[in-house]
Amino acid sequence: MELKEGVKTFLTNVLNLFSYNPLFSPYLKTSTENPPKHYLHQCETIARLVLRKPIRVLIGDEIGLGKTITALAIAKYLESTGRVKRILIIVPRVLVLQWHKELVTMGIPTSKIKHLERDNIEFYRMQGFPEGYYIVSMDLLKREERISRIVDIEWDLIIVDEVHKFGYKTKRFWKIGKMLIEGKPSRNVIFLSATPHRGDPKDYILRLKLLDPYLVEDWKNLDKRLFYEVTHGSILFRRTKEDVNNIYEERKIFTDAKFYAGLIAEREDEKEFVKELVTFLRTKLVEFAYEKGMISEKVIPLLIILVFKRATSSPYAAWTTLQRLLLKRGERDFPKELVTSVESFLGVGYEDFEYERDPEEVFNEFLDRASSLLSPTDMEKIRELKDMAQSIMEKGDTKLNATISLLENIISESNSKVIIFTEYKDTLDYIIKNLRKMHPEWGQSILSLSSEETRDEKLFNKVRQAFEKDPKARILVATDVIAEGVNLQVANVVINYEIPWSLIKVEQRIGRVWRLGQEKDVEAYTLFTDNVVDKAALNSMYQKLLNLKKAELRPRPIIGQEMLFYYAETRDITTIPSPVALTKEGKKKKFVKVTEAKFIKTYLEKDEAGLEELVRSIIMAKQEIEKDISSKGILYKPRTRKEVEEVVKLFGFENHKEIFTCLRELLIASAPLLDLNLFVKDETIKVCKGSEMPTYVNSLDDFYAYLTQTNSRGEAICISARGESEAKINLIPVLIKDKRDGSLLCVDIVGFDVTHGKIFRGSSLLRLVSEAIANCLGIERIDTQARDSNISVYASIIDNIKNITELLNITNTYRSKLKNYGLRDHEKDWINNSDIDVSVSDEVGYLHFLRISSKPPDDVPEEVKRKIEEQAIEKVLATERAEGRIPFLVPETEHYDVKSINPSTGEIRLIEVKGHKGLEIYAELTEDEADLAAKEKENYWLYIVYDIGSGQPKLLRFQNPLETMKLEVYEKIQKRYILRPKM
Repeated sequence: MELKEGVKTFLTNVLNLFSYNPLFSPYLKTSTENPPKHYLHQCETIARLVLRKPIRVLIGDEIGLGKTITALAIAKYLESTGRVKRILIIVPRVLVLQWHKELVTMGIPTSKIKHLERDNIEFYRMQGFPEGYYIVSMDLLKREERISRIVDIEWDLIIVDEVHKFGYKTKRFWKIGKMLIEGKPSRNVIFLSATPHRGDPKDYILRLKLLDPYLVEDWKNLDKRLFYEVTHGSILFRRTKEDVNNIYEERKIFTDAKFYAGLIAEREDEKEFVKELVTFLRTKLVEFAYEKGMISEKVIPLLIILVFKRATSSPYAAWTTLQRLLLKRGERDFPKELVTSVESFLGVGYEDFEYERDPEEVFNEFLDRASSLLSPTDMEKIRELKDMAQSIMEKGDTKLNATISLLENIISESNSKVIIFTEYKDTLDYIIKNLRKMHPEWGQSILSLSSEETRDEKLFNKVRQAFEKDPKARILVATDVIAEGVNLQVANVVINYEIPWSLIKVEQRIGRVWRLGQEKDVEAYTLFTDNVVDKAALNSMYQKLLNLKKAELRPRPIIGQEMLFYYAETRDITTIPSPVALTKEGKKKKFVKVTEAKFIKTYLEKDEAGLEELVRSIIMAKQEIEKDISSKGILYKPRTRKEVEEVVKLFGFENHKEIFTCLRELLIASAPLLDLNLFVKDETIKVCKGSEMPTYVNSLDDFYAYLTQTNSRGEAICISARGESEAKINLIPVLIKDKRDGSLLCVDIVGFDVTHGKIFRGSSLLRLVSEAIANCLGIERIDTQARDSNISVYASIIDNIKNITELLNITNTYRSKLKNYGLRDHEKDWINNSDIDVSVSDEVGYLHFLRISSKPPDDVPEEVKRKIEEQAIEKVLATERAEGRIPFLVPETEHYDVKSINPSTGEIRLIEVKGHKGLEIYAELTEDEADLAAKEKENYWLYIVYDIGSGQPKLLRFQNPLETMKLEVYEKIQKRYILRPKM
């Protein structure tokens, strides 16, 4: 084996074992196009969960912190150790394609990614659900006939995204949560939610009980500080953008975000339209206020709210909505399912809506049927309002013109991209039509995403990829179907076209762009007009709930418009109140959910004063919830940077940056031996291999591509290297298993210094390898019988590695404390420290550091030289006999010194012996000796015996030395070949 091949085999053996490290494993074999980046908060989560069995946690990080990647990194790690093979991912329907994309990003082969649909569940069930990643919509699964088909499948891991949708009143909770998760307590489960606690302790605790079914039945017994505190880091992880910037990364990973509210002066006819609309809708509410029955109590209020929202979205949405009512196409009959669907959408908010039909279709059917309830007088008023909307479109829409002016400024910047959010497809079409009319040159810049595109997987992906990758695609007009969960951080400007009557919606929309990977400051705009509705929302809702301040300067120029700007800072955006109001029933306080429908109905019934009263109750609720969360310690508070690093350090590295630093040093050290040309500038490395074009090294896969071979583990190689002192380091794999079933939990590699009794792991081991490669003398042969590892060595390694079981302390504390308080059945247990088994395997490589002289050897008298050679020969003969071979001297006419035969295998060694009195390590060959070495290759051995003068001679052996050592050629009296390290 030549030197280059030997070094690469050695590095492959070492790095293949590092590939099991939980800080490496998830980030290897990922997408080459857009590989995921390491972030410390994600590494910490993975590290904390390595030994747990089962893993059952809620990752409640704030919007934009990469919860999807964190969950998939955990899945990939578990897959690498053989613990999971069949993974079920339950997500909202709109996120199915997003998860597919992230799976591809993490390097999961598309052949292993499967989409469960109503028409293929039975097909996969008949096949036994082959190994792979199955993505399914949560609303597809909630039906009894579908959940029953998969509940008993051996899912090794279940991931649930947006798990806050599993409210205890929903079918998702009872069908999916109870049957698939709580009913199977040994399954690995990861819950994901940016809003884990939404002001309702019962809702929150019952969701945690899905993860830990052994908690006591009555949730009220758990609603106390002693319970919440022990959940931190055991079953709950919660980090914020501020935590990532200040604690985890100690730099500004997340940029600033600002919300701007612009108040525009409308024309009188526009203001009059809104005023007349509100008056008409209020009249209808009053008309039915005292009647009983579903029509008056549900249908009419829903109709009024729906007409209000659509008619104030845009003049065109108003026109189409009013025209639909005038046509009276529907029957007077109102199926309960239809009313429930509309009520669910408008009543509980988009984030909790359980649906299979398109919301636009549901709304249109409802409008068609509700039109039959309108009187001739109503129809006349609707006709009048429709004509007013038509007139506004003909004269020019003030808000639309202001939006176009804002876009002109954004597009004038070289690379900013913008997302315009609207609630309705009619308004989306209206915006795009007018943008293209006003700016035909923007034709290729404008894209759209609505429920229409999300139903077509290919079309949805095409639009999203164009927006992400095409520099010409600058404007995306989208409905709220993509506002929750789809990542669009390629844009940094968000425009809310109509006023969101829910600030949660504002937060979700901003969260689509303000996330990991966003490099620019984020701007979010909502343009209010000075009509009665917009001013009420601005003054009563936005200014108080978002803590708006008046902007002295316009953030961006809007030409031809009288406009006043208000803004909210980054902190205000991240502390938007939960949509909950505090009410009192006698002396008892009660939290009531506040939806967009509640805001609108309150405004229509009680005007601006009613809104202000509602907002005051929301602020009171926020204060009460924050007080409750703080006093009970409900949400996880990250530790200090030092505490985080202590966890990660259990796997050998202080943080993710140290991994890349060590690999960078290793690549630089290895490049000369691997024939790689490097161009290094600061932290940037470009590699040129032969005649190939230089490529940047950015990811773990890039480092592995240059440092390792594609084949698996090779023979154990010993690298001899110049060092400050003599040291022999054995590289030993360590296996960490669950004693109960033998399953593999973790794999590590340690370097044991048999000379000094020291142990090297992680960064210290990689740096030691880099040092050896940089000072490489050659590949030394170590016979099996001569290897130094023994039982005491293994015992030292096992004791050292057992420190990793500290990771289980936090779940042990969780269980023991709750058992002591009578809040959990301790008999039903998770893995304990005593269940951990640590064992070692055969060495995969060796490092041999030699303290050698840096001075050239003195001329030695011939008599002394002869005596040194004799002692060297004696040392070689004795070693060969001790290792079971039969050596004998050969005549001087041969071009080597000793022939040694292994009687068991028949192996023959032709040994050239070189001896040195001191610490010199080199061998001078004649041309004939070099010719013999070249001819015999693997049969030719060079034995160097050095430090003979100390009375304790040392032996180095190199097989095929012309290939495994560095070679110099020089002329003396005749041509000579000298083998020595390059100093």
